[in-house]
Amino acid sequence: MRDLRALKARSDVRLLIEQDLGPAPLHQGRAWHWKCPFHHEQKGFSLVAWADGYQCFGRCHERGDALDWLIRYRHLSFGDALNTLDTPQAVSRLSGSLMDTRQAGPPPSEWQERALAVITEAEETLWSLEGAGALEYLMDRGLTTRTIRDARLGYVPGDFRAFRDLHGLRVPCGITLPWLDEDKLWSVKVRRAAGEVKYAHITGGKGGGLYNADALTESSGVVLCEGEFDALLLQQEAGDRLTAVTLGSASARLTPRWLPHLLAIEQLFIAYDSDEAGQRGATYLGSMLPHAQRLSLPMGNDITDFYLQGGDLYAWVEEVIHGQQAVNTHD
Repeated sequence: MRDLRALKARSDVRLLIEQDLGPAPLHQGRAWHWKCPFHHEQKGFSLVAWADGYQCFGRCHERGDALDWLIRYRHLSFGDALNTLDTPQAVSRLSGSLMDTRQAGPPPSEWQERALAVITEAEETLWSLEGAGALEYLMDRGLTTRTIRDARLGYVPGDFRAFRDLHGLRVPCGITLPWLDEDKLWSVKVRRAAGEVKYAHITGGKGGGLYNADALTESSGVVLCEGEFDALLLQQEAGDRLTAVTLGSASARLTPRWLPHLLAIEQLFIAYDSDEAGQRGATYLGSMLPHAQRLSLPMGNDITDFYLQGGDLYAWVEEVIHGQQAVNTHD
């Protein structure tokens, strides 16, 4: 018989929540803060998590431990939640810091095989009648069919709050974005169709990656974008001049796996969104990468906005390379 108290004691609730909601936007000591998904919070970060539990200090007052999170947020049965805590993929306080966990290597091969099967099925669905709406959304963002296929984007149909059991994994419904590096699948991020928390992850993947990292050796210049869609669009339009990569969000943090690579890049630029979150994220990156230069867009909040408003990304990149658009704000 499994010791429920021991399983809970070794599980870090913060890392479980991070798998589902992405990196915590705020940290206060050992407390990590997110927007509460249970009452679709729009302002503030009232969901607070510690290693041993979480609580919403906003409207809904949801609270619990690791098992409660799995049951209430992922909608697992008690037995399935217990099995999740008792698997090698479960995040553990015994494994050391979050950064150590992220750098331990790719997810287990069994998880990669199952997640790759999910990706393949999602790709097939995206290019079927059932995925027509999702495909139209991607193309409306300026992505070509070649870019979508090369990135192996896919679609898992269903309500934006729903999960599906596919190939032994609990998969959020939405557009799937695989994070591949050196022929290893590190993570699968899912862009939901609606809701305040628009991105989720397939449980079992590893965080702390760098999207499009395989292209780093192909260019001496690199642009750090805020999200995957911006990176894909910039790579599509100007990939022969600069390589576009992303940490996945404005709040994501660099890990030791990628910091040395980026420090070695001669021409390094930061093109985060112009909103408050983007500015905070760019300031953080500037502190980690002091030689990086911040970029300003002639119009729009982000790279996609600029492109959809008629901006020429290739011409903009040419100006960036020649120093006409780069503004170093890290002095």
